[in-house]
Amino acid sequence: MSWSKSISLDVANKLFNLIGVYFEQNELEGGYAAKHENKILRRPTLTACCMAVLTDWVTIKEE
Repeated sequence: MSWSKSISLDVANKLFNLIGVYFEQNELEGGYAAKHENKILRRPTLTACCMAVLTDWVTIKEE
């Protein structure tokens, strides 16, 4: 079994759908965009885009 440091667009959209984020590939400029309401985050790879969403948009609730 081998592991890779990548994620598919379908899997990313299924995982992040729970928090209202969806990803799309930008075919004109290249790279990927994450969208949530009126916010857009762009990165050159889907993995980088997912990581940026987790670090920039996701906060952990403390109860």
